[in-house]
Amino acid sequence: MSSINSFPTFKYHQPKSYCFSHDSVFLARQVFEKHSHEISQPDFRILDLCAGCGVVGMDLLFHQLKEASFDGEVDFLEIQEIYKSYFEVNQQTLQNYFPDQKLKTNWLQKNYTDLNDNKKYDLIISNPPYFLKENGMLSDNEFKNRCRFFLDASWMEMIVFMKNSLKENGKAYFLVRDELKNIIQKENYFNTAWPRIDFPFQIRGTWVACFKN
Repeated sequence: MSSINSFPTFKYHQPKSYCFSHDSVFLARQVFEKHSHEISQPDFRILDLCAGCGVVGMDLLFHQLKEASFDGEVDFLEIQEIYKSYFEVNQQTLQNYFPDQKLKTNWLQKNYTDLNDNKKYDLIISNPPYFLKENGMLSDNEFKNRCRFFLDASWMEMIVFMKNSLKENGKAYFLVRDELKNIIQKENYFNTAWPRIDFPFQIRGTWVACFKN
């Protein structure tokens, strides 16, 4: 896949110390192209997991509103409070692009292991941390470490949360690097209770993982 973003949306407000990668916007576009018709259905619910300042979910919503329609709701789940003010600016910017539609976009500041409201989603999208803490070198910057490494909860807890949070026939898409992809593939093989996770394509060397409930 080309590293040039052929479908730009808007300039995101984000922390200078940690900017989102193009993987996020490419993921959003790919999911839009595959599922735009479904996303157009009434009361469609989306969760952007490990949302940061909201790039994946807002880019998906931008494409959907520009080229189709959306009458649903998007939740943005993020544990780090530092992102909230950036999210709110981006939330307003997105709303300004589509003033005739009242967007339902919600900030949820929690760890996915602590979210117990039993809300179910038609679609979950995520650009989570890429690295396992036992296989990398942490920096002196806690904020960056929490963005890059699974520190607040494990990758297995993330997948269990996604599976439990999807409606019947709901779908989840998330990004992984080779290390975690290989671990997940072994889990697929040995654990029959595990959701069957596929890796249909790469984005600039990062794998898109997906499964259906």
